Amino acid sequence: MTSDPIRAFVRYGWFTLGMTVLVIVWGAVVRATGSGAGCGSHWPLCNGAVVPLAPTVGTVIEFVHRLTSGAVMLMSVGLVWLARRTFPAGHRARTWALITLVFMVIEAAVGAGIVLLRLVEDNASALRAGYVGGHLVNTLLLVAAMTTTIWVARPTASAGAPGASKSLGASTRMFTVAMVAMLAVAATGAIVALGDTLFPSASLAEGIAADLDPTAHFLIQLRIWHPILAVAVALTLFWIAWRSPVFAGASQEQPRQLVMMLIVGQCALGVVNLLLLAPLTLQMAHLLASNLLWMALVWGWLNNRQSGIVNR
Repeated sequence: MTSDPIRAFVRYGWFTLGMTVLVIVWGAVVRATGSGAGCGSHWPLCNGAVVPLAPTVGTVIEFVHRLTSGAVMLMSVGLVWLARRTFPAGHRARTWALITLVFMVIEAAVGAGIVLLRLVEDNASALRAGYVGGHLVNTLLLVAAMTTTIWVARPTASAGAPGASKSLGASTRMFTVAMVAMLAVAATGAIVALGDTLFPSASLAEGIAADLDPTAHFLIQLRIWHPILAVAVALTLFWIAWRSPVFAGASQEQPRQLVMMLIVGQCALGVVNLLLLAPLTLQMAHLLASNLLWMALVWGWLNNRQSGIVNR
């Protein structure tokens, strides 16, 4: 088999991943603008129609999200089909393309549940918070599966740093725990964003006072935990990228620098987001940066796993 079909598959995988991340970011627009009910309680139809007539702004925002979500679903089906055409039976690219499609189907099901259960607009229930947090966790698992599909499909694989496996065991476990903690950060971040949308503050001082008020709504009381967890995980990941043998060797230099820059950038966006009371543009940038960081971490984790296998 020549490498040209494989390179074409990898390019298609990157394009599909890029489109998926854009759809994810647009989902933040749907939530922040309160457009989740733009198509009513209808799904997959929009206000009972295939194409809504005389739509409001909220309907347009939600309808665009549904159209683009459907488009990336079809692209994921194409990824599975292309993987079967490009790789032999048993190849990991086939497996991970199928896993990607499974997470995409779950993503659609969760989105449909949010609409059908009317967990939109001013709904401030614990059920909505759970759906929102779980939705973003599944989103990151989808992005991880798609990133892994691309990684295993590459024409060549990096060999890793010679001798790295001597100290990779504990570092790998720490890295894995930090990756799981990233999912918790994402879930709390989604819930915090929901709280900011439903209970906006007029000033930073008012927001902090509300966070510390024991009688405040639970969505407000949870807001303080996201930055604490985020900082702890960010410091751990920064240390892993800076000092851990996980990112040792010349082959890991670029991933190491990329991860460190994204961690610093994401933390800076978080601080500015807090100070400016979470404007929509910054929320979108924060979510985009979190997805880019997650992709870089997944790539580094996969490189680390291969390095450990190669050097044993």
